[in-house]
Amino acid sequence: MREVETFRGLVLGVTDTVRLGYSQRKTGLSQWLSTVEKMTKNEQTSYIFAKCKGERAHTISQIEHIPNVESATPVTGRFDLVIKLGTNEPTKAFTTMEKIRNIPSITNTQTTISFESIINSSNKADSESPLAFALLKVKGSFDTILRKLKTIPNFAEAHVIPGAFDILAAFRADSSEELLEKSVEKIGSINGITASETLISYNLPGRTERF
Repeated sequence: MREVETFRGLVLGVTDTVRLGYSQRKTGLSQWLSTVEKMTKNEQTSYIFAKCKGERAHTISQIEHIPNVESATPVTGRFDLVIKLGTNEPTKAFTTMEKIRNIPSITNTQTTISFESIINSSNKADSESPLAFALLKVKGSFDTILRKLKTIPNFAEAHVIPGAFDILAAFRADSSEELLEKSVEKIGSINGITASETLISYNLPGRTERF
């Protein structure tokens, strides 16, 4: 029961910035989202950030067989895996989280629901290319932040999320070096981003990237 309440608190514990963003979404942000070229809305997404022990490939294989899991990406940084779900319905996300947590090698998880997502369909990097995930704390207008994120090279998608961070942004390029030099380094120059944390994907031996 405590885990259920914790998850419910995560979903309902929206930061002041998210509340502001949802107010704005009824006006300028919604208008902007509907007019951005080659961008689409997709609100059926959640993410689970996981720490694990032992051999990663076997853990990922187990996770990928769980319903509602779209991908499990190994990353460097505070977490070991970024797991993308094909649902943002709290009950389904919670059920999936519980199944992932039951895997013996999973030691910790954090789950977040995507309230709003922007996908850049013009990013031509293939699905096996490296990814950078940026967890962002922001102050002020989501409209402005999303506009500026969209201009960063290799931008793939961004999600408005509740919890400790306000936005999850993803960038995809042909190499990790390109991601670091042309994408990640530019995030800090955006006015309104007060803190950021980056997770960089990598390929496990014998596996290809899938996101």
